[in-house]
Amino acid sequence: MFARAKAIRLSILISTVVIGLIIVIQAIWLTKVYQYEQKEFDQKVVGAIKGVYEDIDLVIDPTRYLNDIVTKPDPHIYIASVERWEPSDTIAFYLHHELEDFNIFADCRLTLFDSKKGVFFEKDIYSATSKNKSLNALPASATKLSHNSIILYFPHRERYIISNMIFWIVTSLILLGVLVWLGLSLFYLNRQKSLNELQKDLVNNFSHEFKTPLSVISLAAESMKKNSTVEKKEKILRYANMVESQSLYLQGQIDRLLRYSFSEKAGLQLIREQVNIHDLVREATINLQPLIEQKKAEIKFELNAENPVIYADKNYILIVLINLVENALKYSKEPKIIIGTANKEHNLEINVKDNGQGIEKKFLSDIFKKFFRVSKGDIRTSKGFGIGLSFVKKIIDSHHGTINVESIPQIGSNFIISLHQNQF
Repeated sequence: MFARAKAIRLSILISTVVIGLIIVIQAIWLTKVYQYEQKEFDQKVVGAIKGVYEDIDLVIDPTRYLNDIVTKPDPHIYIASVERWEPSDTIAFYLHHELEDFNIFADCRLTLFDSKKGVFFEKDIYSATSKNKSLNALPASATKLSHNSIILYFPHRERYIISNMIFWIVTSLILLGVLVWLGLSLFYLNRQKSLNELQKDLVNNFSHEFKTPLSVISLAAESMKKNSTVEKKEKILRYANMVESQSLYLQGQIDRLLRYSFSEKAGLQLIREQVNIHDLVREATINLQPLIEQKKAEIKFELNAENPVIYADKNYILIVLINLVENALKYSKEPKIIIGTANKEHNLEINVKDNGQGIEKKFLSDIFKKFFRVSKGDIRTSKGFGIGLSFVKKIIDSHHGTINVESIPQIGSNFIISLHQNQF
């Protein structure tokens, strides 16, 4: 299952990278198209001006200017030299038709500049985007010339070029939308698959956790019905203890699920009060005394905190301590557990150290996640529903504290809790 999950995550990662590359390529392609459109616009404008020079005599020798007739001091401005003038309306008329022939319908202001008189004629050849409004005046820098000139000013050149690219822009946006939708769909499907696997895993955990104690209770009840058993009080007592033990185990698991379900639905409602952590540590070990005796565990206290009082919800902190000590008992063959406390600045630090099977480093960042259980290959090596440590983390977070773990496989683990001692 984990191999499949890794393969799916790798596929999603590769798909995301491919989608990212496609988006980058699309952006580069649009940039190239824009640059091409700019060059084509320049060529068309130059061609239109050359057409005007061929239609009317503005220079003595037109062939001399046909190869290098236009200068372009600014992306929006085109300047062509003039040696002799024709009527200004004639120049405007021919220029208008030449621009139409080259399919240029961008806003354009024609300015005729006489080196002796200065600007003597201005006219908007096209003013499509500005409608009836006059275009912006020609920049003053463009009128400081030393020769007679025809000046064409396209104030909205970029806007016009982009409008000609609208088909490519729209198709690119559609492609981008499809790619984003595809990426979100992959993420959603993977999330749904993970949730389905968690749900399936939780049902399997239920079956595993409840099947064994129910079988034990059933066998004990069947044995107690037999006449041979009824006659022997010690057997009845042993079977009764088995029933009680397994019933308490089932009740504990059900309570744990109910508490977790309630906290998920309504959130944790804390009732803060002064709590002596040393008293809670002892209370937690008393609650776990049957399991401690069963496992023949050795519990050592290193309660070194001079000030063990915090402002917290007593019942929830007790749940935290019981969970951590219970895990230490469960996952150790010959449990030796050290529970310690210490004051550090304004915090109270609690340590629960065991000599259990430990946790591999790759799992340390996941053990506080919902429904997570440590596995080896496809086999789960930890018991329970995978909600204990998740619930512990939620309780500590609600108290604005921190919980961390240090662990070495086959050596043991050390859970470190830090809680504020200031009153909230």
